[in-house]
Amino acid sequence: MVGGAIIVVATLKGGSGKSTLASCLAVHWRLAGGCPELIDADPQRSLVRLARRERALAGVPVIENCRGTVVTTAREAAIEHAPVIVDTAGFRTAATLAAMTVADLVVVPVKPSPLDVDVMLDTAGALFSGREGRRPKFRCVLTQTTRDSVISRHIRAELAGAGFPLFESELVNRIAYGEAALFGATPSMTEPRGAAAREIAALADEVERALNGTGVAE
Repeated sequence: MVGGAIIVVATLKGGSGKSTLASCLAVHWRLAGGCPELIDADPQRSLVRLARRERALAGVPVIENCRGTVVTTAREAAIEHAPVIVDTAGFRTAATLAAMTVADLVVVPVKPSPLDVDVMLDTAGALFSGREGRRPKFRCVLTQTTRDSVISRHIRAELAGAGFPLFESELVNRIAYGEAALFGATPSMTEPRGAAAREIAALADEVERALNGTGVAE
């Protein structure tokens, strides 16, 4: 993992799996010997709640900050942790916009549904313009999918046609995610050889390559 990298998980559509994505990536890197940290900038506090459950996200530290000061929090965390992953609200907030100004990569989860894609296309300018015109590097990832379904293929084509870079990996809609969350865990902890854990590992590899500049082209 790239040292000191700040990854922001953001979307303006709720229910697209932001917290699941953030926690799964962090735990994967923790189990691989890394030193990730999570910042919960979502007022729903999903990561904070998961970290209080029995298996506590494999010991990944979680900091709560849903204010504009999340920038300072992320920068300070990046001194000792790699990567720092910021989970944001499912709507536009000052904390989300602030976090994106320091992001090395923004990962945007998108459910394969016309409504979710329409919302993303309509609001992408507001989300990615940033402050002072800065447009952070970003990648979309399909979540809660049925792999190779007609709708997934159509959404992939629609996002590509609109110029949105998209990871090849997907997080398939599997019960393993919900079952693991009951204990404050992820599939990488509960079923390390399972299909969900393999998908998380493949996505984590793509994220690392994107951070290193060897992933999907802009």
